[in-house]
Amino acid sequence: MSTKSRRRWTAEAKLQIIEEARQTLQSVSEVCRRHGIAPGQFYAWEKKARQGALKGLREGRSGRKSSSREVELEAEITRLRAVVSELSAENLELKKGRWP
Repeated sequence: MSTKSRRRWTAEAKLQIIEEARQTLQSVSEVCRRHGIAPGQFYAWEKKARQGALKGLREGRSGRKSSSREVELEAEITRLRAVVSELSAENLELKKGRWP
């Protein structure tokens, strides 16, 4: 078992390494060797960077991003509003003496 601690890379450092590999004539393997990371790690960072870029471009002009939790909550609010509406209509019918 190794007592060597894991390095933490900042987002800025990761992006700099990705750009270095893509904008120079050096191979990905060379850049990874110089920075002491595995090529698999590099490609994982690159994939996340691309996904983040796509997400940013999909946000639209408002700049507001919706998390998956926000989407879930909005769907729940819509569902609950429909339930309240249905119960209100049923309650009104009961008050008028129209039993189902």
